[in-house]
Amino acid sequence: MPIRMNSLSRLCRAAVPVAAALIALATGCSKGPSAAEGVADLEKSLGKATENPAVQLAIAAAKTNDLGVGVVALQEAKRAPGLTAEQLQSVEQTSQAIIQELLRRADAGDARAKADLQLIERSRSQ
Repeated sequence: MPIRMNSLSRLCRAAVPVAAALIALATGCSKGPSAAEGVADLEKSLGKATENPAVQLAIAAAKTNDLGVGVVALQEAKRAPGLTAEQLQSVEQTSQAIIQELLRRADAGDARAKADLQLIERSRSQ
């Protein structure tokens, strides 16, 4: 029995969303760098700029698991003079890695992560 065009059309309409979902799962579920990896990369890329007080605070806060303060300090570090474009990119990437970790923790029910995310949101709205 030959396949009718109507049946083929329905099959394609059903297959496209499934394929899109599989592609999204394959590409979107990859875990980014952890906060610790981001901070280690930041320290390597900044070199002498780690003498910046905001950068020092961010690194110390992240190492002591005070991630909200770390992100806020990184936001301040971006405003500090003397950072190269590459260093600013590293600061931003580290900030994003920490935020992603906080989001993962908050989704898992971590109350401290939720509080840290609120702290970050308040600092951005000022």
